[in-house]
Amino acid sequence: MEGDSTQKSSTPVPCANNCGFFGNPLTENFCSKCYRDINALKKVTEKPPAEVNRPEEPKEQPIEGITEDQVAKKVQVDTTKCFNCSKKVGLLGFKCRCDYVFCSAHRYSDKHDCSFDYKSAGKAALAKANPIVAGSKIHKI
Repeated sequence: MEGDSTQKSSTPVPCANNCGFFGNPLTENFCSKCYRDINALKKVTEKPPAEVNRPEEPKEQPIEGITEDQVAKKVQVDTTKCFNCSKKVGLLGFKCRCDYVFCSAHRYSDKHDCSFDYKSAGKAALAKANPIVAGSKIHKI
């Protein structure tokens, strides 16, 4: 049983990072929090070899005459969940003018990056409600 590293030593070892907690030989004498932080730092600094030598891919050029909205607009399949956070909306689902259903947190257009053009819709509504009156209809007495 001498080779078993899971046996506890009789005296606790302080963390190698001097954070005040006790370390563990299985975690290189670090406490669990310091060990997790150090491993996360190692993973961030290391780059996989596939990413280092990979050539840069050319970016797609948009086709002239077609807007981005016409090319790829996602379709909401499940209307019982919020399109933004996938939270169940139940009976209070809010349908936006961009044709998606949202929860109460994402129902406003600035909270879900709405693609609907409110400015041009407002101008069209005003133009329809207020037709231009021609001068020929006015009669002088």
